[in-house]
Amino acid sequence: MTFPFRFLNWLLWIITAILEVVALVYLVKLLYSHCMLGGEYGVSVWFYLYFLPGITTHSVVIAVFRSCWCTVGLDPIAVATNIISGLLLIVATSILLVAMWDHCGNEFNDIFYISAICGLVSGILHVINGVMCLVFMPSEE
Repeated sequence: MTFPFRFLNWLLWIITAILEVVALVYLVKLLYSHCMLGGEYGVSVWFYLYFLPGITTHSVVIAVFRSCWCTVGLDPIAVATNIISGLLLIVATSILLVAMWDHCGNEFNDIFYISAICGLVSGILHVINGVMCLVFMPSEE
């Protein structure tokens, strides 16, 4: 009975890690745009930049460990980490998307949107994975 849950958990970790790596790559590209160098954006990008690398590193490590050992990432700490990371990413990307919507209108639109939308979807997947683990986790945990 636990096979579909464990497989879905592993799949969500892999997809989340890939989306976060894509978001981080595009965020680093964004740092060298004239929007950022000229100071048009400040708090929205830096808030996102503050949280994304740590969350991405954690997701990639857990996805790799989860591929090797099937019980990693199925404990109460992983549930809390997933929910907190997901909510932080949702808030950070929402701030970035609102700032982007209001201010920018140049050739870096795609970079902003790709990074923010990958982060937003990743945050939603974190929350889904956390809630799913919370529901299906054994009661003795």
